[in-house]
Amino acid sequence: MGKSGEAGPSRPWFILPGIMVLAAVFLGGSGFASFLHFVRSDFSAYQPDSSISVTRDGFTLWTEDGGIGAAELRCTATGPNAVVQLRPVAGRTTFSNGRDAFEAIASTPEDFPAGQYVISCVSASGQANVPLYVGPRIDLAAVGRLVAFNIVAPLLLGVCAIVLSVILAVMRYRGHRITTPTV
Repeated sequence: MGKSGEAGPSRPWFILPGIMVLAAVFLGGSGFASFLHFVRSDFSAYQPDSSISVTRDGFTLWTEDGGIGAAELRCTATGPNAVVQLRPVAGRTTFSNGRDAFEAIASTPEDFPAGQYVISCVSASGQANVPLYVGPRIDLAAVGRLVAFNIVAPLLLGVCAIVLSVILAVMRYRGHRITTPTV
């Protein structure tokens, strides 16, 4: 006869792996949507001395790849209340939209207030006539968070959900075998 106290896990235990899979799909989907938003964003040419509207997401200034180096430029955004020094982009970051190739120059800080701004960039030699393009803000810390929360976490959650499901199924199967009477 089987032991009556050692039945496997009940069906509600299988809700936990389901919740883990749903969380993985949600995190992965939001990461994919964020990536698509960045890739589909286009660069708009900035006309010198004109005002641009900036959202709370900020922006990155780009120049045509192969032009003046990003390290040589110092850029500022002048708004109604302040002049903000834009942060130079570390390293060499390039992006192609299928037609042209661009090199990142500078990005707005994270706490950059939304509003109207006039942008100016001056090279170390004093040259100010550099064609500028405004595009989506790139931030290496944001990319790191995107990779951690929207790629690594969903993969880890998915693997854990599969392993937990297998463990629960084996325990349930063994629990049913133990409780069924043998002749």
